[in-house]
Amino acid sequence: MQQPINSDSSFFLLLDIARMLRARFELAVRDAALGITPSEARTLANIARFGPINQNDLADLSGFGAMSAARVLKSLETAGLVSRSTAPNDRRVKMVQITEQAKPLLAAVKNIGDDVESITRGNMSSQNWSLLQSMLETVRDNHLTAYHDQRAAE
Repeated sequence: MQQPINSDSSFFLLLDIARMLRARFELAVRDAALGITPSEARTLANIARFGPINQNDLADLSGFGAMSAARVLKSLETAGLVSRSTAPNDRRVKMVQITEQAKPLLAAVKNIGDDVESITRGNMSSQNWSLLQSMLETVRDNHLTAYHDQRAAE
């Protein structure tokens, strides 16, 4: 009997790879004893990548609900790793940015990411790795564009 879903479709391959990458990253963050949780490490990295960022957009991009994001941000803020401020154009909106104190921790998170990437790359040639990187950036950009278009329509 033929499977009703192709497990090797691009969609399911990306989901499987994302799950494995996340599991390896989270284990490495715990093993590194950085003083933050894997969720906090991912959130901090997202703020560094996209920030300063609206707190609600951060929650969406991080895959958290608003309450979970608020809890993680409160912990990071208490540790002095992020700061929140009111958006200049809308006092209801909170903007989040990293602090100077977060930079050494972000370097450690980057090193963990580099280690996970090295495992992911394996013995893939530089040319193939660059091509994969470029294609994945296009896929990500497609989804970010769709996300921003959806938010603008709301």
